[in-house]
Amino acid sequence: MRNELLKNRHQDPRINYRGEAASRLDNLTDAVFGIAITLLIFNLTNPNSFQDLLTFTKTLPAFLISISFIILIWNEHLDFSEIYTLNDTRLTILNTVFIALVIFYVYPLRFLTLFLTNFFFNTEIALNIQGDQVPFLMIYYGFVAFALYFVLYLFYHRALRLKGALHLNAFEEFYTRSQKKRLLIMFAVPLLSILSTVLINEISFIWASVIGGVTYFLYTPLIIFWYSKFKKESKEFDNV
Repeated sequence: MRNELLKNRHQDPRINYRGEAASRLDNLTDAVFGIAITLLIFNLTNPNSFQDLLTFTKTLPAFLISISFIILIWNEHLDFSEIYTLNDTRLTILNTVFIALVIFYVYPLRFLTLFLTNFFFNTEIALNIQGDQVPFLMIYYGFVAFALYFVLYLFYHRALRLKGALHLNAFEEFYTRSQKKRLLIMFAVPLLSILSTVLINEISFIWASVIGGVTYFLYTPLIIFWYSKFKKESKEFDNV
């Protein structure tokens, strides 16, 4: 499946794609993502009555959001392995940590999206959580999100260390450094959310929950800034 997908993906002519043929480690990672999505499906309510069907329908927004986040993380891994491959001992170790985190990511993600569905859509999906426990849910989710993106950051850090062995050209080296900066943003925001939640929770668990969630809106301006800078600087390599 990965091989077929890679054939149809847009590729930058300035980049040498070393991992177009999926390795066994890539296939293992894809299988783990499949398991993660299966776990989300198993958590859905099995409709045996019309009322159950209504409850099932109410869980769909949370389910779709959860799958979107899982696919986003999978695409991050796909982008890396397509360019650099995972043929390195340290990258293999990092990949093992990564796929373990993916499984851990499913449950806080699912729980958080169901909670937000209840909050914003005024649904009544059964969730066993008290108001003063929400900040700890934010911390739990933030820690796993931080860990996932930090491991991805270490992927690119390792690739930069292997630039000689990988024969990275000038643009590829620039691209790798730029991806490190982007992933720095991606793991710094959950970390900031955790710190904000912990500090404000000493005063108010309500404000801790709100600020901890609102912090993630920082992604939009920060990624827009990163992308505009990346596009501007990458033009220097157009004629290389």
